[in-house]
Amino acid sequence: MKKIVLQMAMVLGMLFATSSAYAVCDGCVVGAVNAASSALTGAIGTASTNISTSIVTAINNLSANLSNVGVKVSDTVAQTGKAQRQANIDLQTSRDKERISRETELPVDPCATSGSNYASVAQGAASKVASSYARGSGARSVSSAVLNKALNDAIPSIQATKRQTQAIHAERYCDAIELRLGYDGCKSSQMPNGDANIESVMAGAGLPGKMPDLTFTKDQEEAARAFVRNATDPSPPEHISKAEAATEQGKLYIGMQKAYQANMSAAERPALDAIAARLPFDGSKKLIEQINMAEEAKKYWLATASKVALSTGTMSLAELQEFEAGRRYRNPYWVVSMAATADPVKLQREQVMMQAFANDVAYQQLRSTETLNIRMGLVLAALTRTEMRPQVDAQLQRAHSTNAR
Repeated sequence: MKKIVLQMAMVLGMLFATSSAYAVCDGCVVGAVNAASSALTGAIGTASTNISTSIVTAINNLSANLSNVGVKVSDTVAQTGKAQRQANIDLQTSRDKERISRETELPVDPCATSGSNYASVAQGAASKVASSYARGSGARSVSSAVLNKALNDAIPSIQATKRQTQAIHAERYCDAIELRLGYDGCKSSQMPNGDANIESVMAGAGLPGKMPDLTFTKDQEEAARAFVRNATDPSPPEHISKAEAATEQGKLYIGMQKAYQANMSAAERPALDAIAARLPFDGSKKLIEQINMAEEAKKYWLATASKVALSTGTMSLAELQEFEAGRRYRNPYWVVSMAATADPVKLQREQVMMQAFANDVAYQQLRSTETLNIRMGLVLAALTRTEMRPQVDAQLQRAHSTNAR
């Protein structure tokens, strides 16, 4: 464009420089000027058009570039925002998980899970002990020689078993009246009538008025076994000799003896189960250690535990069940804690655990009912034999007397 303007200026200069030569012709000069003006105007217009086109193109290119940059920036901002939002969501999720885990965490406390963890172990141990009380098993010998002989050796005659009973009582279980009367062989006892009092099974043998024990000492276990022996079958059918057992009459006697023992086994098993449930079980020491790690449980434990549990650091199934049943409603420390707790998660957890314990108790009651029904059936069988069997046998003898074959 500069080139065109210079060219037009040169033309005008030449025209003005030779004006004298053309003075004679003003019309020619005017025509030349007009022609130059038209040429200049056209050149400028063309140049302006070219310039406008170039500027518009440049502006369009710039706008397109800016638009692309804007889109990229917008995408970058959007992706950055999305990543930040996801990071915030992940962080909040992690915090929620930690909070929920913290609020619902089961403490190292039998109030929540430990008791249930040990319950099955304790029940298995109690069942094993009860079955070991069977005569001849030799698994549960006792410290008293005379009681051990009565429980585990061959059964002597009725007269001999009665002498055993008297010797057992005189050795360990004489009461104050018998001591005053000077009964032969009676010794002072810390468990008077331990062989003749149901408390020996339910609360542990001891001096009158003592607090109940749910975990027995070895001496209390032996007193309870002596009671069961006296209460169910103090003089069972004696064992006969090998020669007698080889005879036909001896074989018939053994058959009758076993039928008798079967009924007595059913009769004494509930009491033996109760004794076994009151003996310390393996693992109870660890359970008590866990109890003492939880303040509320520890306080209740120290206030209610038996002397044996406190002194030996072991406990029985019966004491575990007593603790689990009472450690909430009967535990003032738990009541205060729950009253001060506004967290619905913790309260729901307590309700779940209480319901779980109630379900277990209901199941145990179902098993007890099943066992009771079996024993009721045995009672019915015994009554049937007592009332009807003599008549049946008598009619059998009359049928035999006809000699009809």
